[in-house]
Amino acid sequence: MMRRKNHWPHNQPDSGTATGRRSAALGLLLAAVLPLPLAVADEKPAPLELTTCELTLPGTSLTTPAECGWFEVAENPAEPQGRQIKLRVARIPATDFSVEPDPLVLLAGGPGQAASEAWLYVAQAFRKLTRNRDVLLIDQRGTGQSNALRCPQVEMAEALALDWDELEHSTRACLESLDGDPRFYTTEIAMRDYDQVRAALGYEKLNLFGVSYGTRAAQVYLRLFPDRVRTVVLDSVIPQSLILGTEHAVKLDQALQRIFAACDADDACAAAFPDTARKLRQLMRTVDNPPVNLRLATPPADGQAAEPDKPGHITVAHPLTGEPFELDFDRDVLASAIRFLAYSSETQAMLPLLIHEAATQHTYQRLASQMLITASGLTESIAQGMELSVVCSEDYPWFPPENDRDNSYLMGNSMTRATHIQCGLWPRGDVSPDFHQPVSSDVPTLLLSGEWDPVTPPEYAEEVKQYFSNSLHLVAPGQGHSVTGRGCLGGLVSDFIIAASVDELETDCVAQLQPSPWFMSLIGPNP
Repeated sequence: MMRRKNHWPHNQPDSGTATGRRSAALGLLLAAVLPLPLAVADEKPAPLELTTCELTLPGTSLTTPAECGWFEVAENPAEPQGRQIKLRVARIPATDFSVEPDPLVLLAGGPGQAASEAWLYVAQAFRKLTRNRDVLLIDQRGTGQSNALRCPQVEMAEALALDWDELEHSTRACLESLDGDPRFYTTEIAMRDYDQVRAALGYEKLNLFGVSYGTRAAQVYLRLFPDRVRTVVLDSVIPQSLILGTEHAVKLDQALQRIFAACDADDACAAAFPDTARKLRQLMRTVDNPPVNLRLATPPADGQAAEPDKPGHITVAHPLTGEPFELDFDRDVLASAIRFLAYSSETQAMLPLLIHEAATQHTYQRLASQMLITASGLTESIAQGMELSVVCSEDYPWFPPENDRDNSYLMGNSMTRATHIQCGLWPRGDVSPDFHQPVSSDVPTLLLSGEWDPVTPPEYAEEVKQYFSNSLHLVAPGQGHSVTGRGCLGGLVSDFIIAASVDELETDCVAQLQPSPWFMSLIGPNP
């Protein structure tokens, strides 16, 4: 532990130190084995000055004071003197006088989320840890303020409906609008950026905290720089062997089965909304052949005749703007609605009610409105160009062929079909030949899963755990995606990082976690 006289304790290491020499040697070793030629790092890291700033989460009132700066890197690592891009770096200094030398580093999800924004979702869970430990937040290249690869805004109705004829056009428009070469926004290149920032700030080791896609990034960093990692926390785990997007349909259906089974096992939920799984199958058949008597969200004004309804066409008042919002409620929109609502415990608790209403009354407005609340925030936080750069380079070459819709799953093959269209146009960067090989390590590692996670279920973490000899896997009962902020888990994560050990963690409190109570009406759960 070091003693801090102020909140700027970390100086650039001297180029003659052992730290500087080890970094340079490691860069030379990597250059010999990776497919993309790497520039050998200068012995003296680029300077990185941080000044007072405030981090914000757009669309919310969440803020936190920090220190921020810019760090320049070559967009193409093979051309170190070529085009440079700036990475946004933020540090939240520890609040106490005594500060541990190894910071917590958040690797955000998506792909496409910015760490400087995502931190505000989980900051409260780490109050204990951040008293004596800095938090280092780097907006991964292509996200946030690090030359974000953002596509032109697409209307929500278009994004939800998956207009296949329009998707190719919007993908080309996105590609043409980008200020960057998508080939150089892969996870491996980004993790080398992170290590340069680490060196520039003088940190010898890091504590990695990855969430969702960030668990892939954490494993990549660990493989590239194993000696730089003190502990690893993986929340909502992606196995390195997983081809992103190929299993979303089956994993969503599995999570829904678990959620509906829990409703069936609850006397009140089962009585109010019996056999939700059957109702969803009925609803799937209905929207494949939509009825003509769907109700409009608002009745016509007095004296005006109602316009005839279009098959499957509904109008809702957008829950965030109040403006009329029109969309064709077909199978793709239904799948999007259920998928978005399945991510968190609170919205999972609404599913039996909303599915019951839609299936029995053929009114879909409330289901669509709840989905819009969730989808709007998520789509605004993702830099879609960066997301495509990752998926098209790292996953698409191993995608299964595009087939006709498989009606056995709610989502059918919509994810695979969309990926084939978009990645068929998107430039692809190189990745290491062993990219999808499991990462093995004896670094202390804590893995977290939500029991009802619709995208990274507990079995994914179990697959990864077998390669981490010094690890523990905790499953949060009745929870969805990203669980660190739930109940006692934030405190457990803090205790784990402080001790750098899984051996003596008091984990009994995890079993006390419970799913959100079922919504029995639009008012909410019963008292």
